[in-house]
Amino acid sequence: MNKADNLQMAPVSDNADWTGEALASSIGWRYVLNASEIRDLRKMAAVVRVLIDNDPNKLLSLPENQFHLGVFAPRSDQIFQELKSGNGIALIKGLPIDELEPLDTAIIYWAIGLKLGQATPNNPEGDMFGHITDLGKTQKDANSRGYQTREAMDYHCDQCDIVGLLCLRKAKSGGESKVASSIAMYNEMVRTYPEHAEVLTKPLCWSKMGEYADGEQPYYQSPVFNFFDSQLCVSFGPIHIIKGHNLDETPALSSLQREAIRIAEDIADEQRYDMVLDRGDMQFLNNYVALHTRSAYEDYEEPERKRLLWRLWLMNSDLRARTDYARNFQNGVKLGNQRAQIRL
Repeated sequence: MNKADNLQMAPVSDNADWTGEALASSIGWRYVLNASEIRDLRKMAAVVRVLIDNDPNKLLSLPENQFHLGVFAPRSDQIFQELKSGNGIALIKGLPIDELEPLDTAIIYWAIGLKLGQATPNNPEGDMFGHITDLGKTQKDANSRGYQTREAMDYHCDQCDIVGLLCLRKAKSGGESKVASSIAMYNEMVRTYPEHAEVLTKPLCWSKMGEYADGEQPYYQSPVFNFFDSQLCVSFGPIHIIKGHNLDETPALSSLQREAIRIAEDIADEQRYDMVLDRGDMQFLNNYVALHTRSAYEDYEEPERKRLLWRLWLMNSDLRARTDYARNFQNGVKLGNQRAQIRL
């Protein structure tokens, strides 16, 4: 069993230590589907449609060995290795969703996700595909999450091992994806703000954003910077932390803690890489080494044109040791007797 060792306060050597400039010149994390891969993925989707009788919820009980990716299979292995031992980020482009029915798109996305990890519910409704879209909410609400708004979000990692995002519809304007290396963020803090880096190795209180069952506490605790067998694993989410420490049950953040969070955000933003997710693009991130956010956006008025991404939360114990942040959600967001579901 891994045991945390937060006494190591020196820069670490890690393949996931990159800046936006370095990532831009790297091609190993970007994949464009070729004609043969698209053909085999579509062929697989057609077979699976018959097996599930066109019911997306039956994907939940279909064994992984029923999804035959064809010539894409070796590529999926390569993508997992990039997430585990490389930059910690993968972008798959070229899925022709304009030519696919939504169920076919869902099957292909689900199948690729299964090759990377085990899906878990990522909201209280039990959705395996979280719908990232503007619900007219604001992050000023203590119980609202950023993906339910059109507001700019903070640099964060999701509560799972790997997070996947599939773009179905882009915003009218804005909504650009931003990624940053949390390993690089740590290294820069240790070099230039060691006192602030050290305070983030101590447990902080994270709000559950109202997503907790009766009898549970409305928060959990986890450090930002964690070492397991000398390997750095990062969990970061400023809004979750600030809201967590604003609860009646928790202590207020100290000025040093607040300043450390701000410095970490500033460093992540300085080192970021910007990208636009086009229709059909799939982005996967190792949550222990990569942070993500998105800019604010303006949306269309028509519901059928509004920005929409499908989110997958994936767990894979072969990635890195889980932080307390991730362990709190290792079975996803589970409240009461909710049942897992896939809504398109």
